[in-house]
Amino acid sequence: MRIDIWSDVVCPWCWIGKHRFERGLALLGDKAPEIEVHWHPFLLAPDADETPVPLREAYAAKFGGVERTNQMLAQTQSTAQAEGLPMDFDQGQVKVTTLPAHRLLWLAGREGVQAPVGEALFRAHFAQGRNLADPQVLADAAAAGGIPAERVQALLASDEGMDEVRAGLGQAQALGIQSVPTFVINGRYAVQGAQPPEVFAEVLAKVAAELAPAPAQDEQACGPDGCSI
Repeated sequence: MRIDIWSDVVCPWCWIGKHRFERGLALLGDKAPEIEVHWHPFLLAPDADETPVPLREAYAAKFGGVERTNQMLAQTQSTAQAEGLPMDFDQGQVKVTTLPAHRLLWLAGREGVQAPVGEALFRAHFAQGRNLADPQVLADAAAAGGIPAERVQALLASDEGMDEVRAGLGQAQALGIQSVPTFVINGRYAVQGAQPPEVFAEVLAKVAAELAPAPAQDEQACGPDGCSI
C-alpha cells in the first residue's frame, strides 16, 4: 500500500501526525498492511530565505502578537509532549527556508532512508532548536540515515534535487493541497491533518479490505445462475 505524505519539517502538526499515523498502523496489529511511504515537500513559509529569524518573532508578526503566539505554541507543545514527542519551543527555533531540507529528503528518498532522516530533521528543529538551513545540521540529520557528510555537501553545492522538489511542490498545488500534513493513501483517499490514530487505522483497514483478493469460488457450489459441474 502506497502512502504519500505532503509535509514540511517545520510544521509541528506534521511531526505529531507522523507519529499518530504510525500508531494507527500499529493498532491494526497482524492485520496491518505492508506500506511504502513517500514524503513530499510543502513550504509553510515560501518567502523565507537562509537568514534566521527568531520563530516567536516571526509568529507574532503573522498571528497577531506575542500573547497569541505564546498561547498557540504552548498548546501545540503540550499536545506533542502528550504524544511522547520532546517538542520544546524554548530552544530558540528560527524561521528559515526549508528548501535545502526538502532537497535532503529527496536524496534520502533515493537512498531509501527518508524515515530516519525526516525524523532527525523534525527533532533538530522542534527538540533542539537547530537551524535547518545550516549545512552542518543537515549533514547531522543525514547521518541518521547513513548518508555521508560529503554527499550532503555535494548536494548543497549544486542544484541537484531542486527540480524534483519544485515538481513536488507543484504537484501539491495541482492536487489542491493547502495545508499539511496531508496523507494520500493508495492514490485514492486523502486524510488531512494530524488525525487521531483510530482515524488512520480505519482508513488503512478500509483500503486494505478493498485490495484483498476475492475469495476463491467453491467448485462444488450453486448460485443464481446454476451449479458448477
